[in-house]
Amino acid sequence: MVYEQFLTAVKERMKAALGDDYELELRKVPKNNGLILDGLCITRGNTHIAPAIYLNPCYDQYREGMPLDQIVAELLALYRRNGTPPPLDYQMLSDYEGIRSHIACKLIHAASNEAILKDIPHILWMDLAIVFYLCIHEDDTGLMTAMIHNSHLRIWNISLEDLKTSALANSPRLFPPVISSMACIIEELNRQLNPHFQETGPRPETPAPFYVLSNRSGINGAACLLYEDVLKNFAEGVEKDLIILPSSIHEVLLLPDDGDISYAEMSRLVTHINRSEVPKEDRLSNQVYLYSRNTGDITMASAGPASVC
Repeated sequence: MVYEQFLTAVKERMKAALGDDYELELRKVPKNNGLILDGLCITRGNTHIAPAIYLNPCYDQYREGMPLDQIVAELLALYRRNGTPPPLDYQMLSDYEGIRSHIACKLIHAASNEAILKDIPHILWMDLAIVFYLCIHEDDTGLMTAMIHNSHLRIWNISLEDLKTSALANSPRLFPPVISSMACIIEELNRQLNPHFQETGPRPETPAPFYVLSNRSGINGAACLLYEDVLKNFAEGVEKDLIILPSSIHEVLLLPDDGDISYAEMSRLVTHINRSEVPKEDRLSNQVYLYSRNTGDITMASAGPASVC
């Protein structure tokens, strides 16, 4: 069964299982860095919200031998487990004052997202772009968001500067920053994988040099670079300038700069990890950035490849 036939077969079987109260539609969904995914959008009743289940990895499972019935059963279980999203009050969404406290921002790579940037308000920042979204709903199953488009600014009758001001004021409250040492993260992973894990021998005198900057949700955490005083306070604590490695759109690595680290080597490392370890949708940049304690500025340390795709 070729790919398009597979998509149609999944849609038809899901429709038969869910019944006449549901409408199903296959859509091409643009994602970060030019990635286009095939989403099966499911609408129940008169609601305007249609959660998308992405079918691209399911086809890989099918080609590897998983029966179609099993794939459909797992998709149904996934949909039912996550439940139906809460209804949206569209009148409220048209009222800027009513929703401005739910506006947040994230960072994406500018050159790799030229197509979507044409339709969404954004601010260029080095090789990145600051873009904006609405936090609609958050619970134990995840975070529901909606990208803000140019049309929203016209409906709300606001400027890009207004949008930026709201987003930078809200984001630290909605998604508080978290900085963790790599040593603590590795230790916690060891404990999760092995409940009987115990350290043997003394701890090293100095902690691991890398620190992870993200937010409490772990989603779009690279935007914490934009938060006021986050880098300043951390740099003052370690009493050094900082090297910033863009691990993904969800987090960055901070490395106190001792003055003996090759930025070019760090850039090659970031590029290699992006290509081999980070999903295309999550890649942020191949650049290395520097934070100066003296000026409080973030600059690019190198001129790496223009694209992260």
